[in-house]
Amino acid sequence: MSSKSFPGIPLFDSAKYFNQISRNAVFPDQSPAVEAFVLSLGIEDALDDYRYTKDFLTSYSKKSQDTYDKFRGDSERLLLWSWLIKRKSVVALRRRDLEEYTDFVARPDSNWQADNTERRFLTVAGIRVPNERWRPFRAAGAGKGRLNTKSWQGLFSNLSVYFNYLMAEDYAPGNQVPIVKKNCPYLRHETGISTAKRLSELQWEYLLSTATSMAATDPQHERTLFVIATLKSLKLRISELAERSNWLPVMSHFHRDHEGNWWYRTYGKGSKERDVSISNEYLQFLKRYREFRGLTPLPSKDSSEPVIESRVRNRGIGTRQLRNIVEVAFIESCESLLRDGFEVEASELQAATTHWLRHTGASMEVAAGRNLAHVQADLGHGSIRTTDELYVDSDNMERASSAKNQEV
Repeated sequence: MSSKSFPGIPLFDSAKYFNQISRNAVFPDQSPAVEAFVLSLGIEDALDDYRYTKDFLTSYSKKSQDTYDKFRGDSERLLLWSWLIKRKSVVALRRRDLEEYTDFVARPDSNWQADNTERRFLTVAGIRVPNERWRPFRAAGAGKGRLNTKSWQGLFSNLSVYFNYLMAEDYAPGNQVPIVKKNCPYLRHETGISTAKRLSELQWEYLLSTATSMAATDPQHERTLFVIATLKSLKLRISELAERSNWLPVMSHFHRDHEGNWWYRTYGKGSKERDVSISNEYLQFLKRYREFRGLTPLPSKDSSEPVIESRVRNRGIGTRQLRNIVEVAFIESCESLLRDGFEVEASELQAATTHWLRHTGASMEVAAGRNLAHVQADLGHGSIRTTDELYVDSDNMERASSAKNQEV
């Protein structure tokens, strides 16, 4: 990565700190560097750009951390590009500018990229200080495109919502994003068959075995084993296991009904609570992790301990920490696969994310013959069609079956 310094700084902190800003304040008191940076730009309307963007993000920060993170990332990158490269207000951008911006997103300057995801701010003597290692973009691997089709669609969707908000506030004169999206050369309209990104049976066996060995070698990895087993077996989104501003998963969310069945109550996408059914085998992992923490084998309705405990007692952990925990196990599993000669499987696992565990759990249950409607309910999908398209795709399965016996 280039050693050239990045001329900007992060503008908006995590939801936890962002929500501490007074609604009537423009800049965060705990991070004076942000105000100093914006005022030093010498760009007309930069202060209003920041103020309106801050108000835009405020409307999402308390409802959903994931949504806040997405809008924050895309609006923050556009602001920095508009200020530092185009030297003008974001509302002065026109269609040609936004087309140029998409080119930049596809191939950012090297000093706008970091090899790893870095925290935006660090706490130093009670002050939130911009992290010098942070960059707006993460470097893509060799030979890989920066964004896939879904990511480009998300970018345009987020920016369109952003400009619509600025228009509603009578700040932006219009929204050119839909036109730019329509003509974007990087956005491919895919009509091919899509398959869920999931681990193979072999990859899952190695991952579970590796996490189990890590826990046996170092008891601190009991948490690693439990996180992996939970994300896969309960088919959770990572945010559903993380502490958020409006939700802390605690042990009493594991509960038993009058028939003796165990469930896990989670707060998921769309601000909806749902109960996820639990297998008898998974209960053994829950008991093992609780016993490691010095708790009774199974929780009661009064158990207030965080499901995944941080080093700070009685606190949960965030999505970044959860991803780091899973990533360590992924890396160890890749090395085990390589040692045993499974180079292709190891290469594929290197591309895996935590969300693959959710897909893996659902796919394996469907393949084992579990009722699709039951899997749908556990996943929290609003429509069984969504579950079918992701994990079964009945129409294409019938299509493939009908083609197999056709003569050449």
